[in-house]
Amino acid sequence: MISFPVASRLAIALMAAGDVSIAATAMAETPQDSLRLDQIQIIGSHNSYHAGLDPAIRSRLLASAPDLVRELDYQHPPLAAQLDGGVRQLELDIYADTAGGRFASPHRPGVPEDVWPLSPSDQTIMRQPGFKVMHIPDIDQHATCQPLLQCLSQIREWSVAHPGHVPVFVILEVEQHNDITGGTEAEPFDAATFDALDSAIRSVFSPSQLLMPDDVRGEAPDLRSAILTKGWPSMGQARGKVVFLLDQRSDRSLYLRGHSALRGRVAFTNADPNAPDAAFTEMNDGPGGDIATLVRRHFLIRTRSDADTVEGRSGDVGRRDAMLASGAQIVSTDYPDSEPARWSGYHVGFLDNAAVRCNPVSAPADCQSRLIETPAKGDFHLERMIMVMRHGIRSPLAGQVPAGVGIAGGWPQWSGAPGDLTPHGALGMTALGTFDRVWMAQAGLIPAKACPSAGAVAVRANSSPRTIASAEAFVRGFMPGCSMTVMHKPSGQPDVLFSPLDADPARFDMSAIIPQLPDADRIFRAKGEALKLLGRVLDCGPASCGFLSAPAHVGVDATGHQLVLTGPVAQASSLSEALMLSYLDGKPLVQTPSGVLDVGDLGTLSALHAGMLEAVVRPRALAEPLSREMRARLLQDLRDEGGPAFRLYMGHDDTIGPLQTMLGFHFRVPGYAEDEIPIGSALGFAVYGNGTGERRIRVFIQSQTPQALRDLDGKALPVVLYPQVPGCTEPGGLCAPEVLAQDFSEVRRAER
Repeated sequence: MISFPVASRLAIALMAAGDVSIAATAMAETPQDSLRLDQIQIIGSHNSYHAGLDPAIRSRLLASAPDLVRELDYQHPPLAAQLDGGVRQLELDIYADTAGGRFASPHRPGVPEDVWPLSPSDQTIMRQPGFKVMHIPDIDQHATCQPLLQCLSQIREWSVAHPGHVPVFVILEVEQHNDITGGTEAEPFDAATFDALDSAIRSVFSPSQLLMPDDVRGEAPDLRSAILTKGWPSMGQARGKVVFLLDQRSDRSLYLRGHSALRGRVAFTNADPNAPDAAFTEMNDGPGGDIATLVRRHFLIRTRSDADTVEGRSGDVGRRDAMLASGAQIVSTDYPDSEPARWSGYHVGFLDNAAVRCNPVSAPADCQSRLIETPAKGDFHLERMIMVMRHGIRSPLAGQVPAGVGIAGGWPQWSGAPGDLTPHGALGMTALGTFDRVWMAQAGLIPAKACPSAGAVAVRANSSPRTIASAEAFVRGFMPGCSMTVMHKPSGQPDVLFSPLDADPARFDMSAIIPQLPDADRIFRAKGEALKLLGRVLDCGPASCGFLSAPAHVGVDATGHQLVLTGPVAQASSLSEALMLSYLDGKPLVQTPSGVLDVGDLGTLSALHAGMLEAVVRPRALAEPLSREMRARLLQDLRDEGGPAFRLYMGHDDTIGPLQTMLGFHFRVPGYAEDEIPIGSALGFAVYGNGTGERRIRVFIQSQTPQALRDLDGKALPVVLYPQVPGCTEPGGLCAPEVLAQDFSEVRRAER
């Protein structure tokens, strides 16, 4: 998810609510050479070398230190793979080993004779003198590169092969203690050890490959003065270089000894902003406001978006989004885009899969993210975007609330015809269009300040009034002041691309399909918590609310081509959606015997609508015929090298659900149940090319959260998720078009 500073958020909110025109000016294409390093933002990895706990050690630690095992339950691929995936900051924990052999006999803490074996190659390395890379001696020594010189060599080789990269920042965490009682003691550093560290770095990198304190200070009396008066060097001066940063503030005094203001040193210290050597400082826990203040004064800030696997397990993006919005130039994570958390899919990155973006606090207004880093030959860059979107907030359909079923205070009143897009829903779609325009302009797909050229944007909607109105509202935000015709069939005429069940019912032999569907009653018996909550919300007697305890059943009508739903798969699903629509539209909160029906309760209830999708939209037997035309169209779009930069299809939840089945993935938008397809959400396909005819595709889900859509105040922008699509296993979740074509023709079960 891209986050913007308060000013940009307010601009988005205002643009969504009013008429804003785009001036007809050309988009610059020159590289951003004048942009300073303190005016960019990159993603870094925390403990980048971490290869994960040895399985044997992990099993032994589980019994004695389960919390520690939980904190250490992450790992990264090799350094070069992370850099290929867009990471531009690496972190290495280093231990001095002047004599060699200090870490060659890892053992159970407190029991030196209980040695944990190393491989012969690791034994050889550990016996040699020199700096070693690891997390915790004895229990967590496994690294993807060893010793330090090998790690540095891997970084240098990648840098040489990608000369146009933004600087790669390497954070060195100097370890001088082992906090595990009874473990191998760490070797203390002294001034000579730091001299040896500088020498080790210089033995791998030439001066022209490094950006060092002397380069930044120039003629200024100290680093702080240089930073405050002119900031960090420009991209033109720093592109292709490597920058070393010391992690521990306690290392400053030794590292500065004999090197006033870091003269002659390789690395920048983690300094108090008031110190003479201040150019870089760490604020791993924020707060965001304090970070932004220092960013505006040109200091380089490193922060962390997550820690100890907490966010990776919960999926909570609050800290991540706050740190991205703070303007910290380096945002470190255990879960870069190419390495989403296996528990929740949590990840940290930028929407266009870029390695760098314009800093949301300090970058000039004309900054263009896609022009900051010069791609290496063969690198993939974003070329086109395709989205299949669900319409915006609508009023309940006719019959969606059964007769005799009420709620405390009565159901809200809605203007317009049943099922129409509401005024608030139109504002939500316009805000979504504005958001997509901002980041697609940053990615270079459309002009930032001019109307897109003819044919650069194509929008097609289903023929229902709400999908047409949703598409038109989206276009008002995406192309304000520009001429754009939304393509659609005459209102009410079924369009087989979106509604094959209405346009071509004869293809659906429901008598043959129903035996292939899952047991709807089993699905809804598993929704007991949501059904009980719905029962507490509704005001109705047994005759009207008998569906809550009735079996869920899927049958066929007299024509043999339509399904007939009874029990909770019909009424409970419809009512839960009606309650969500009321909340999203800003209606008064519903009262229940236990209090207000809040957004958390609505998320629980959304499992009932998701259950309906699971029963009669996403099963393979229906997903294949429901998505046949759309899959063929999308494959054509993905292969069309001359197609529009952005193509949008505005449909329904049963447009997206079948495609999800064919791709074989699951997802969960915050505030909703798993696999619920929220109002205004989209299934997206980002198409990347490398200039040699090769293409790669990245699948994503975009959605507003319930609270954000209700409030529409610009404080929370849409969430973007990158589901794990089988076959899309390249860095960043990319896959070749032929893999996606196969997924569209074969069902694959996503691992739950």
